[in-house]
Amino acid sequence: MTGKEEKNKVKQCPLCGGAMDDGITTLPFLIVEKVVVIRNVPAEICADCGEAYMKSHVVGEIERLLDRLEELHSEVSIIYYKAA
Repeated sequence: MTGKEEKNKVKQCPLCGGAMDDGITTLPFLIVEKVVVIRNVPAEICADCGEAYMKSHVVGEIERLLDRLEELHSEVSIIYYKAA
């Protein structure tokens, strides 16, 4: 296959097969007894089922954010994703 064909190929949702579009999502996490909500996370979102998928560099940043939150003594945290 050539690079042109791959670039024009529409990404499909692994869950339902719908078309994927770039967008922003909100991710909730329950870690031990803490609730964490991360807003404004860049993701590819299925136009049909709404399932959001993150690229590996975004997942890495989310993991770093969650690691830093372990030090907080709050039960609920709402933070905003900011691309590094």
